[in-house]
Amino acid sequence: MSQKFTSTIAGGAIFIAILGLGSRGLGFIREMIFANNFGLQTEFDIYLIGAVLPITLNSIILYVGQNYFIPEYQKKIKSNSDKAQRYFQKSILGFTSAGTILAIFLFLASDVIINSYMPSAPPESKSLAIQILKIFLITIPFSAGISIVSALLQAVYEFKYPAVSILFLNVSIIILLLFFSNRFGVIIIPLGYVVGTLLQFIYLIFKSRKFLKFDFRINIDELNNSKLILSSSIVIIILIESIGQMYSIFDRYFLGHISPGGIASLNYAFIIFLLPISIFSVSLATVVFPKITLAIVNSSKNDLQRIYNESISINILIFMPFTFLLFYFGETIIKIAFERGKFLGESTTITYNVLKCYSISLIFYSVYTVLNKMFYSLNLVKLLLVVTIMGIILKMIFNFLLVEQYQQYGLAISTSISFIFFFSVSYLVINRKLEVSDRTLFIKEFCFYFINSCVCLFFIKIIEKVLPDKNMFTELIIIPFFIILYLLNLILINHKVIVILDQIFPILKLNSLIRKS
Repeated sequence: MSQKFTSTIAGGAIFIAILGLGSRGLGFIREMIFANNFGLQTEFDIYLIGAVLPITLNSIILYVGQNYFIPEYQKKIKSNSDKAQRYFQKSILGFTSAGTILAIFLFLASDVIINSYMPSAPPESKSLAIQILKIFLITIPFSAGISIVSALLQAVYEFKYPAVSILFLNVSIIILLLFFSNRFGVIIIPLGYVVGTLLQFIYLIFKSRKFLKFDFRINIDELNNSKLILSSSIVIIILIESIGQMYSIFDRYFLGHISPGGIASLNYAFIIFLLPISIFSVSLATVVFPKITLAIVNSSKNDLQRIYNESISINILIFMPFTFLLFYFGETIIKIAFERGKFLGESTTITYNVLKCYSISLIFYSVYTVLNKMFYSLNLVKLLLVVTIMGIILKMIFNFLLVEQYQQYGLAISTSISFIFFFSVSYLVINRKLEVSDRTLFIKEFCFYFINSCVCLFFIKIIEKVLPDKNMFTELIIIPFFIILYLLNLILINHKVIVILDQIFPILKLNSLIRKS
């Protein structure tokens, strides 16, 4: 891949998205196997209870590692490469040590943790959940190491290795599921996570060796300096990421207030919701973060505003059609993805209604993933902590208000309300901090792409009416046709998306073709 391709925000994000598509695709296949083997059964609800805490902690550790490591490493590598290497070694030593201590503590407290989720559950259900939790805890120290090594590779713009490393995790789980799920049931899932995490860790260590000379000899100075890992900034970052990842944990506590399979339906719907986020928005944020940090280090205000505006425009461009697809055609997507084996038609209906509740916040959450990175780059972590606490309190309040009447749908709505709140406050703060000249950019872009999507939906509905028979095949054709119409409208009016596409794929020469026509 040429450097020219990744020199722009859009190009770099799509470069990572393409690399990550295979691993994300495998992750989705993994969830399809979950649905086929376990559906919305109580056994899978028990798995989700046992898995939620360690999986959430692993996600927190990954984000903490990136947000803590990258800005400081960028500063050190610019002035002194030896200091940057020592900083990496102290970071990975501190993170893996902390991860090990945390895993041991949770292992000892596993009975108490599961009892807090399932106070009235049968003993065999509690025992299974505890066993799942304990197996998952093995991955925490290795995930801590993975977070720092991945952050290092991203800091030196080697984005592909962390994306490829996820393949090991998903392939391990899929293989073990296919061969051993009938014999071991849901317990095979955490075993697959352990094997995949170990392989991921080994791969990333191997790929990062050319950027650093690994020397983990511990001396007195190293131990004295390692206290820097526990600075106030890292404590705040840990709090932010911990609180921000609590949604699944809070929802699990309402297991007794919703119908059987409700937790599983939330899980499957959120997987569909997160799929475009994990492919496109996270890829964009990954590219934007080091570029923003570098622009701040170089005091380049123009570059900073350009990156900010471009990021918002690209996010809305990508996620507006996805919002329409999930809301109006989500049932077809769920049927194709999950409806087989023990995942029945009724399961599809329940999961689709949950997905609609999530989809209303898709655009807002996608933009927030980029704004979140800007808070870290601009040293606004304390303010971000306040915003995060307010958002999670809002989530908890609406959980209690909505769960009794709307069950799992209420839990999904409360999540969307919280996501929209995160975006709204963050957008106002970043606009003011960067002194953005056009503070209505999001509103204008949102309205434009919303109207375009409505026009496309109008034509799709006309086409649906003239179709002689609506079946799975026609529904499957309609989805890509909607995307084609969406892009075609932009090309016909020579929208700025053409400029972005020309930057990414200059071989297409779209501007020239349109001018000729």
